[in-house]
Amino acid sequence: MKKPNRTFLKRKGVTNNHHVLAKTRHGVKVPQNLIRLDENRHAAFHLLFGTRTYKEAAAVLLRADEMVRRKKK
Repeated sequence: MKKPNRTFLKRKGVTNNHHVLAKTRHGVKVPQNLIRLDENRHAAFHLLFGTRTYKEAAAVLLRADEMVRRKKK
């Protein structure tokens, strides 16, 4: 039986670079485009938002919140 893909489970406390604008979207490796993230948070961000920027991810969350609020009315 094949093991489930658990690449999103990383080593606690280990950090790596996260490109604010993804390399696949022509983001470059300059200090203004890089932040250090814990591997778990980095993997979680990409699992949830793919290659979106933080502003784009925030917009997704705000739209989802608005949809929930409309549904409750």
